[in-house]
Amino acid sequence: MVSWEFVFAIIPGIILFLYGIEQFSREIQIASGEFLRSFIQRLTKTPLRGTAAGTLVTAFVQSSTATTVITIGLVNAGIISFSASLGVIFGANLGTTLTSQLVAFNLTAFAPIFILLGFVMGIIPGKYRIFGRPVFYFGLVFFSLSLISSVMVPYRTDPQLIAFLALMDTVFLQIAFGFIITNIFQSSSVTTGLVVLMSQSGLITPYMAIPIILGANIGTSTTALLVAARMNTSAKRAAVAHFIFNFGGALIFLPILPLLTDFILSLGGDAGQQVANAHLIFNLTSCFIFLILINPFERIVTWMVPGRKDDVVFVVHNLEHPPNKNNPTVIMQIEEEIINIFSISQSLLTELTDIITDRKNYSTHIRQLRDYAVFLDQQISETALQISERNLSPDESKRLARLVRISKLAEVLAEQTGELVEIIYQIQERGILISETSKAALQDLLLPSGKNMKTLSEIFPTISDEKNQEMRKQDESLREMVMLQYQEYLDRFTSHSTPSGTEFSRALFQVEGMAATIREIRKSARMLGKK
Repeated sequence: MVSWEFVFAIIPGIILFLYGIEQFSREIQIASGEFLRSFIQRLTKTPLRGTAAGTLVTAFVQSSTATTVITIGLVNAGIISFSASLGVIFGANLGTTLTSQLVAFNLTAFAPIFILLGFVMGIIPGKYRIFGRPVFYFGLVFFSLSLISSVMVPYRTDPQLIAFLALMDTVFLQIAFGFIITNIFQSSSVTTGLVVLMSQSGLITPYMAIPIILGANIGTSTTALLVAARMNTSAKRAAVAHFIFNFGGALIFLPILPLLTDFILSLGGDAGQQVANAHLIFNLTSCFIFLILINPFERIVTWMVPGRKDDVVFVVHNLEHPPNKNNPTVIMQIEEEIINIFSISQSLLTELTDIITDRKNYSTHIRQLRDYAVFLDQQISETALQISERNLSPDESKRLARLVRISKLAEVLAEQTGELVEIIYQIQERGILISETSKAALQDLLLPSGKNMKTLSEIFPTISDEKNQEMRKQDESLREMVMLQYQEYLDRFTSHSTPSGTEFSRALFQVEGMAATIREIRKSARMLGKK
């Protein structure tokens, strides 16, 4: 049986280490503000750049879990795509190797200096005061490791501890041990730090330590799986990709583990340094392999995690970022981006039809579509502001101003359509049954708006006289239908045959508002062709 003195001596050190690394990660994120998010977003255009971003961020915050959870949150919010997240996930594992390297290099000896420096920075007023806490907790992390190391020294020859460690006599038990410990403490840094220290103290050999490190890598992915469970399809795919990357990496090395260990030992250094090097080589090699196979890997994960293919990603499809105000085609790019906002309203209309017919839930996808319309309108306004600084002709200035107005109207239309979706969902959520008559009426009312939205997407920015007349006919037809539905609704209401009560009138009013906005867009678009 393991010595209780050893257990109660080492547990406080582990708790202190866990607390220190959690607080360090939290404080560094607070100190950096939106830096981490914007940094990941900017550097994910290619898998290689994403890997670099993931490595740097994880090395910075000392938590691969923090990096992957942030990344999955960005994917769920539509800030980056699932494809863009893969590089960051690969790099997060590589960045976490810094902890084991720092432990192996005996940075623990400098822990009191960091604690003192952080304390002093935290009490002296100035712009660097915000970094006092991160520096303090950084020192606390390595001070706790120093405490654990000093506790281990007397027990390196303890027969009971040796007997306990001897129970892990197979590679699979060692991997399982690393997996379990990492899940208990929710940090692979705890496991790798302890393993390096135990190797330095002679409690375990590199042949035992390296499989434990592999298990720790697998264990660190379970947090991301739990976090993504209630998120959208892309976020779930990112979490599963993280797990497969770690698990697949372990499978790759498992058959050659003895050869890998022999190679690590041939590099020299003390036992702790050898384990840290194994951790680095394992993650570096895994990154290299998965980067080469990133396209088939992405397809495999997409196949494994089926779901909707239209998750929203907050990117512009036509505008340059940052905008080039000297680009002669930038006004045309704005026109094409406005068409994208029109398509958002069409997508929301499709969601509404599904909710009416199939009683679907109001998903985060609908909220994201509404937010995406706002995002595109903001990007268009910023681009227009940039190019307004150049010497525009009077005609160009008028056209630009009208396009900005149309963009805002298109965003309002998307918001109105989304609001209508929410109204119908709220009716169903409250347990109110929408009669078949009301359902049919709503579907009929949406047809003219849907046709006009489709027409705008197809012909904008030029609306010919013929198309203008077609849209006007749809508009007039809608107004007649709305008046008729109001009358029929009042008849059903007075006869107590409409369980949806006043909510149906809210829906009618919202449809009228959508029609009015489409009408304004049509009129404004017609003005684009006038001097």
